[in-house]
Amino acid sequence: MTSRRQFLGGLAIAAGTLTACNELVSGEGTSQSRTQSPGATPLDAEALEDALVGSSYLGTGGGGSLAEARELIAKDLAAGLAFTMLSVSDLADSDRVACPYGLASLAPTSPEMQERLDAIGETAEPVQLAFETLERHIGQKFAAVILGEIGPLSLAEGLSIAARLGVPALDADTVGRAVPEINQHSVKVAGIPLTPIGAATPFGDELVIGKLGDPTRAEDILRSIAVASEVCGVADSPITGAQAKTKGTLVTGSLTLARSIGAAVRTAKSADSDPVEAARAAGDGYLLFTGQIADFDWRDEDGFLVGNLKIEGTGQFAGQSFETDYKNEHLMARRNGMVVATCPDLITVIDLASHDGINNPDFTRGQSVAVLAFRCDPLWRSEAGLAVFGPRYFGYDVDYVPVEKLGG
Repeated sequence: MTSRRQFLGGLAIAAGTLTACNELVSGEGTSQSRTQSPGATPLDAEALEDALVGSSYLGTGGGGSLAEARELIAKDLAAGLAFTMLSVSDLADSDRVACPYGLASLAPTSPEMQERLDAIGETAEPVQLAFETLERHIGQKFAAVILGEIGPLSLAEGLSIAARLGVPALDADTVGRAVPEINQHSVKVAGIPLTPIGAATPFGDELVIGKLGDPTRAEDILRSIAVASEVCGVADSPITGAQAKTKGTLVTGSLTLARSIGAAVRTAKSADSDPVEAARAAGDGYLLFTGQIADFDWRDEDGFLVGNLKIEGTGQFAGQSFETDYKNEHLMARRNGMVVATCPDLITVIDLASHDGINNPDFTRGQSVAVLAFRCDPLWRSEAGLAVFGPRYFGYDVDYVPVEKLGG
């Protein structure tokens, strides 16, 4: 299975070419015009920065670069785009929402193919076109954008696309954190098909995948389109407002949680108090360790960033050891050789100089860090959730035990 990091990796490319617009022209076959919900909450620059910082805590080492996320949002604000957020509870049962993103090919384009693509010329922004294509297919405008996951660049890309499409970002996502694989997707776990899926290329090609013989075929098919076109815009999970409001379909309130953690860090910094403790309290989390980076390694394994991090204790943890295993995101944490947290609970490493979450594997030896853990959304503790997100799914011979019971 290709990593979720790769699956979302083309979004920055796609988002960077989105046309800034507040209202899209209604396409043939659509039954509604796009209007902002009266319940949408504006997000100003401070709220957006808080959300990005908070997402670096919830991203568990994945979800993309915080620096790139800040750059993308700064460009959108400079372009005059307006960001808004909509609560899931404000959706009408008959509304529709969908998750748009971009998928880039990792394979180099042959000279012959590049010549053909150059001759055709790019005529469309693929993510926007995929979104509109899916709207025309179902005959209804989408009321909001579902965020794919909560990690710095993933979050920024979702917010950016929503602002450019002229719709609010839903205060919800499909994970509640960043994850390695598309299998960790709440809509799939809820048993709701991701289809129909809208797809589009920069060359104006529009496609709809009406049904999949097997859910795992989605990425294979979409990536083949990306290989043929360098970038493929996608819009999937066109669920109704009623489905979105059904417990277990989405992780609700995740954008608000990210904002709350980021705001707590910002307030603590200005008050010269402990930002890590403020973030822990805001997320009702657990301090697992403080120390200095002793060693780390990483490798590319079938498209996944796989590695191990070792930390030597300081302060109250002086003389103790800590390590994490990660596959894009941190999955397993041990203190003095004993397991203290596992996926699907959140394990995140914080830089004690900037008080931002550290993106794997951007560590330096001797770097002072803290390690926090947060409880995952309850849907991941269900049998269906653990089947695709428990430690045994990733090959660990360990049963999942909630972090609060491990004495974190």
